[in-house]
Order: sequence, then structure tokens, then C-alpha cells
Amino acid sequence: MRSMAIRPECYSCLERLVGLAVELATPDPEVRRQAIKAAVRRLDQEFGPDAIPAAIANRLLRIIHHLSGNQDPFAARKAAVTAWAARMHQRLSPAYGDDLESLLRLAAVGNAIDFFRGEAEVTREMLARVEFEISAAPAFRQELAGPPGLLLYLADNAGEQFFDRPLVSSLRCRGWRVLYAVKAGPIQNDLTLEDLKASGLLDALEPVVDTGARTVGLDLHGVSPGFRELYEAARLIVAKGMGHFETMSHLADPRVWFLLQAKCSPVAQALGVDLNAFVFDQTPVVSLDTPGQTG
Repeated sequence: MRSMAIRPECYSCLERLVGLAVELATPDPEVRRQAIKAAVRRLDQEFGPDAIPAAIANRLLRIIHHLSGNQDPFAARKAAVTAWAARMHQRLSPAYGDDLESLLRLAAVGNAIDFFRGEAEVTREMLARVEFEISAAPAFRQELAGPPGLLLYLADNAGEQFFDRPLVSSLRCRGWRVLYAVKAGPIQNDLTLEDLKASGLLDALEPVVDTGARTVGLDLHGVSPGFRELYEAARLIVAKGMGHFETMSHLADPRVWFLLQAKCSPVAQALGVDLNAFVFDQTPVVSLDTPGQTG
């Protein structure tokens, strides 16, 4: 595994994000035109060999939020996907055991949820029995066997909480203090405290914290002082999804374990796996020949 390097195809992915976010943010054609123009101009300014696509996405979304006056364009879509994810979890969970690797695989299944992919495609992948192309579960189990401490679980997309809950519960049963971390406010389709409350799972996943930031992935320069303290104190960190891999894989922090589906070629290439493979692996050590990040 290597830290993620930005690729030319990341540009078109970010362009698609702009189009979708603007469409969801406002029906006003003039506001749409202005928002797309401003966001694409910023995309052209930001896109370069050392850029992190998730970081660019955060800046583009802030422009769209500001110009449209809509701070949560994905709200309706998140609610619909969350209801669908609850049904899918109920359907799929009996196929997975209660051992650590099975619970990791079940949590990874939830990461197939993505706003760029159709429901039929996602359903087909989730119904197939998920196996990891890379699994560091044995090494993770060994870490868990040591003296328990603080474990930060960085949540990803709305809807994944149903798939995360069994793993979080199991980790707590091993004596670890597990904090389930969500975003401080709406950003893309990422899980927020309000989304978690609406899904009915807040009590089941408590204690829950937020990062103090509205960002795809994690930017440690933008989080709240309180969350930064928790991050520094954590013995282990489980980071769900591609956004966290994009923004954290270059940190060379051995406490971080990535749990995700590689849904785009740049992420798959960085992980050294096939497109759409599922992965659970420890953060890589940065090599000198790997540039910037993401996709």
C-alpha cells in the first residue's frame, strides 16, 4: 500500500461532484450557472500534482453552499439512502458471523454505498459475499489483545452506521473505549450527528463525538481542539471510506487502520488492489517516490 497520489481522472470525478451538488442545491438555473462557474474556476486553480482531491472537494462544496444558500444539498438523498441501508443491513447481516473478521467485512459492505453509483449496482455488490482482497485482521486482533485504550472510529457515509454498529459493539466488549466520530455539519453525503439521530442509532452508538469540522475525510488542521486531543490520545484509529484514505494515508501513522471499498482507480492503484476490492489494512509508510493524494 502507498499513500494516495492524485491522478488525471480525479478532475472528472470532482467535476461530476460539482454538477451533482449544484443540481441538488438549487432549482434556480441562474444560481446553478453561477455556482458551477465559480466551482469549476476554483477546481482549475486547485488541481495539481500535490493536491488532495478530497480537500479540493471540501472547497468546491463550500462555494456551492454559499452561492445556493443551501448548507445541506444531500439531505434528502441521505435520508433515502439511510432508510434503504437499514433494510439492506437487516437482509445481509445474518450472512456474517460475530468473529472480528466477519464484523470487519460487514462494516466494509456498508462502504459500497456511494452517491455516484446506482442502487442496482450497489445492491448487487452488497449481496455478493464480501471478502477482503487485503486483510490485516490478524494484526489488528493482536493490537486489540493488548491493554485496552481509546479507539477512534471515523465514520463515513450516512447509512453505514447500521453496518458499523456490530463492529463498534464488539470492540467495546473487548474493553476498548470506542468513540464513534461523525462530521460536525453537513458535507457531501457524510454522516452527521443529526443524520445519526434521525436513523435511530444514536443511543446504540453512544458515545459519539464530532470532529468539529465539515470536511470530507479528516484535516487535522481544521478539527476542534477537543477532537485533536482525542486524536492524539487514541491508541487505535479505524478510518472508514476513501475520503479518509485520501486525506490520511500520507500521515504514516501506524495507529490508523483503513476500512473501505476501492471505488475508483486512483484509490485502487494506491492500495495495490483491483477496482471495487474491499480492504482492511494499516496505514502505509510513505515512500520517497510517492507524490500527493486522492480520487
